Amino acid sequence: MIQLDSSALQARNRLLVMFALLCILDTTLVILARDRWAFGRIIFTVIVMYFVLQGRTWAKWLLVGICSLLVVLLIAMVVALKAKLSMVLTLGSLLLSVISAVIVIYLLRDQDLSRYFAYKKQSHRLD
Repeated sequence: MIQLDSSALQARNRLLVMFALLCILDTTLVILARDRWAFGRIIFTVIVMYFVLQGRTWAKWLLVGICSLLVVLLIAMVVALKAKLSMVLTLGSLLLSVISAVIVIYLLRDQDLSRYFAYKKQSHRLD
C-alpha cells in the first residue's frame, strides 16, 4: 500500500501552482487578444487538469499532449506573426510556452508527483 508523504503533497501543490499560472496567463492573453473562442480551450484544459489531479493516466497523457502542442503552436505563432503581435502578446505567449514546457517536464520526470499519482490510482481501486 502506497503512503502519501509530505514530499508527494508538495509535488502536487507545485503542480497546482503551475496550473494556476498557466490558466491565469492564458486567460489574460485571450482577453488581450479578444479571442473569445479560446475560452472553450481553457475550460477543457481545466477539466483535464482536474482529472490529472485525480490520478487518471489518460488525463495526464492528454495534458502532456495539450501542453506540448501549445508550446509548438505558440512559438510558431510568435515567429510567424512577430511584426503583427504587440510586445505584451509576444512576451506573454513565450512565457506561456515556457510554463507549458515546464508542466510537461514536471509531469513526466518528478518522482514525488509520480508517487502522488500512484497513491491516487490506488485509492480509486479501493473505492
